[in-house]
Order: sequence, then structure tokens, then C-alpha cells
Amino acid sequence: MARSDVEAKPRPLALHHLTVRESSVFDLVKIAAENMCEAVCIFTHAPRIPIPGASFTEYPLVDCGNQAEFIATLRANGVGVGNIEFFPVTETLDLEDYRKSLAVGAEVGAKRMVTHIHDGDDNRALDTLGRLCDEAARFDLKLGLEFMGLTPACASIQRASWFVSQVGRTNIGIALDALHLIRTGGTAEDVAAIPADQFSYSQICDGHGLDVTGDYRREGQDRELPGDGDWPLHAIYTALPASTPLDVEVPSVTRVKQGVPPRNRARIAVERSRTLIDSVTPTR
Repeated sequence: MARSDVEAKPRPLALHHLTVRESSVFDLVKIAAENMCEAVCIFTHAPRIPIPGASFTEYPLVDCGNQAEFIATLRANGVGVGNIEFFPVTETLDLEDYRKSLAVGAEVGAKRMVTHIHDGDDNRALDTLGRLCDEAARFDLKLGLEFMGLTPACASIQRASWFVSQVGRTNIGIALDALHLIRTGGTAEDVAAIPADQFSYSQICDGHGLDVTGDYRREGQDRELPGDGDWPLHAIYTALPASTPLDVEVPSVTRVKQGVPPRNRARIAVERSRTLIDSVTPTR
């Protein structure tokens, strides 16, 4: 059969826990399976970070106490783990603080871990980032460096690319969240200018307007479904390499308040994400 006659296989999607944040880690896996998602993105670590009003202690964790049941749930539903959240680079980071959570990630089969840079000293941040890469390698994990307007030390896709190129490790790449790209002034052309091998994964959501701001915490928890906003998502995902893993991350305080059940929110978020990605032909 000719290659052109073979129906293209849909690109795999992972369901991020933030999309159904009130669900247990076990229900997250079941919801992902129901929506034919290949993987889930979970929290194994709840750090304290220097962002006013930001707290991650309320998210359900996978830890030593529930990892066996979680692994059994993954196997029963045919779902894997993409990213584990999250392991920031700070001025006083002690890698020992992360080891148990990284070990849990390795046990459940995670492929990547998420990091942000909160240290404004470039030399120190690079040294810490390098040590974090080396620690991740011990657990066969790749880092995804997420740039954000909320982290001035790494507040653009270009800065993330600089860190990735300067740190000199092979197990690190850029994490492209559509929200962070837009709110830091990034464009599809900026994405296209980044070497293909520098991307680790991408998170899909939508929103309104191209405003650039360093404070969009509220919007981060109340995102639009792909197609309901006006962001140039088609152009962005055309520029992103086809091999980049994709996460559906569409938390919505509004839809929670409206009483939309987690399963319904996940279903429409995954459907919209698939519609978007199916309409894209990446250029590389």
C-alpha cells in the first residue's frame, strides 16, 4: 500500500491534571483513557515558589503513599505519564528536596519533569540548572524549561533557548505553553526560529487578545478552549516541530463555577485540541 493511502495516525495527547484539578489522580487516569489520551501530566512535588499568591499545595499528588495504586490504575487503563510537576530552579535549591519526588516520577514511568527559573543570577541559575539536569538523568527524565512572564529570570522563548543552549546538557528542552508564549509577546515566527531539537513539549489552550503582561495568574487558572479564543494557534503549532509531545492544559475556574463536571470539561478540551492539531501540518 502506498504511503499516501495510509491514514495518518493522530498525534498523541496527554491530559494535564490542571484541566480537571479537583479530580483524584486515579480519576485523572480514567478520564484520560476515556478520551483516548496517551498519557497524563501529574504533580509529584508541590514547591513553594516566589510568586505572590501562587500555591501548589492544593493539588493532589502522586507520592510514595499512593504510587502503587496509581501504577495499577495506569496499567489497567493503558495510560502512561508524560510530565511531572514541578521542580523550580531557585537561589537556594537543595537537590535533596527533589529526590523523593523524582524517584516517584521514575517509578510511575514519567518521561519529563517541569522546571521554571526563579533565580535572577544567570551564572548561578545555569549552574543549578545543570545540576538539576544531571539529577534528572539519574532517573531517566528530560527537563522541560517553561518560560513565563511570571518568572522574570526566564520570561521569553528566547531566554529559554539561551538557557537550553548554555547549560550544555542533552536532556533539557523548552516547554511551550501557548498562554506563556502569548503573554510574553512571543509569536509563531519566534517559535519557528528556535532549533527543532530544543523543544521538550507543548501545552495547548486558548485565550483572548495579544496583551503582554507579567501578571496573568488569574488567566492561568481560567483558560479558553482551543477555538474559543483568538490566539494564532494554527500558526504556532504549524511552526512547532511535529515530534513535540502535546499536553491538554485548559483549567477553567469559570466552567467549574458553572457546574460543568470534570469529565465533560476534559472531553471538550481534548476534542478541541484534537481538532486544532488535526488541522495543522507542521513545517518541520
